[in-house]
Amino acid sequence: MQLSNFSDWLNPQKTEIEAFLKTLVEINTHTANTVGVDHGMDVLSSFAEEKGFIVEVASGRGRLIKMTKGEARPRVLLIAHMDTVFSSDMGFDTYEPLGDGFVRGPGVGDIKGGLVMGLWAMLAIRELFDAYDVQLVVSPDEESGSPSIRDWYMRGHVGADYAIGLEPGFPQGELSPTVPLGVVIQRRGYALINFTVKGKSCHSGVPQEGLSAIDALAHRIVALQPLNDYERGVTVNVGLVSGGVSPNTVAGEANASVSFRYFTMQDGQATKEAIEEILSRQYVYNPILDLWDSVEMQTEAFIPPMEKTPQNLMLADIVLQEAEQLGHHVVPLVRGGGSDANFISATGVPTICGMGAPAQGIHTTEEKIYLPMMFERIELLTRTISRLIVEHPISAAKTD
Repeated sequence: MQLSNFSDWLNPQKTEIEAFLKTLVEINTHTANTVGVDHGMDVLSSFAEEKGFIVEVASGRGRLIKMTKGEARPRVLLIAHMDTVFSSDMGFDTYEPLGDGFVRGPGVGDIKGGLVMGLWAMLAIRELFDAYDVQLVVSPDEESGSPSIRDWYMRGHVGADYAIGLEPGFPQGELSPTVPLGVVIQRRGYALINFTVKGKSCHSGVPQEGLSAIDALAHRIVALQPLNDYERGVTVNVGLVSGGVSPNTVAGEANASVSFRYFTMQDGQATKEAIEEILSRQYVYNPILDLWDSVEMQTEAFIPPMEKTPQNLMLADIVLQEAEQLGHHVVPLVRGGGSDANFISATGVPTICGMGAPAQGIHTTEEKIYLPMMFERIELLTRTISRLIVEHPISAAKTD
């Protein structure tokens, strides 16, 4: 097989590709459904082994699908995940063709279409080259920040030279046969801090005998707002609050969660320190009791950004060049949300994302993809990997 007759190679396999996509979509792999996620991993592993790939367990529940042959070549890592945001009680659990090439289903775009694309791109590379080193990593819990595998990523276990995230190819308009799709060159980092403010509860008829934790929480929320810097891409949001036991009681405790996003690690660290300083201040004082409010806090997540580096832009340029050759309309994108590509990029590996299936309505019960364009994107993904194999050197020490 040669790239010039890629369609002749892929066309007879489209029925099998769609059938396997349907199989994956109809397995409920909501992040909290660990049994379902693990079953999806087993189905994926069996399929990959039948295709001749080596499958290893990665960091407990993840999978690393490997394809290596011949003399040393740059190691290209494809990044995906098995979990979705759809619980089994939502009633959104089937693969539903909508006609004219559109398909709806839970996780069909985020990210099971991308998973299938990655597998077939690897099969194509095996047909095209005598020497290659391509791997596909699959996280079990990306939708909650990949807590089970993030340290594995950050410690460079895979030894990648280049990385390509298979998150959806976001359409720049209504999903259609001609809509431009994106390649993601930058993603913001994400962090979450949970905190508890403590005061002293009492009857609301004698408020001087207590100290309102809700009042103290409100002061903190207001103090956090000036940290927003939209021009720099720093956003801070207190999106969850709770506290008190009744309208007639001065609240002795109140809880909140503050999340924030940032385009650079420097901004992320600076914002984290500023938030911690603001939360640590004392705001409300009861002179009768000689009592100040207090706070306890815990950082639940601190995900690095995928920064717009020259190396990442080099990868994106390859995608754009190959897309032009194929007549695809692809544009570089900056995304506010993170993905597992953030972790790989933070280790210094050249990384892009958004090379998966053309999807719309992700994380909703209207999630759908356009199958003909997904098939076309398999060729674009394959051509991108091919360029890296042929033209680009090994840039990182390999660790097995």
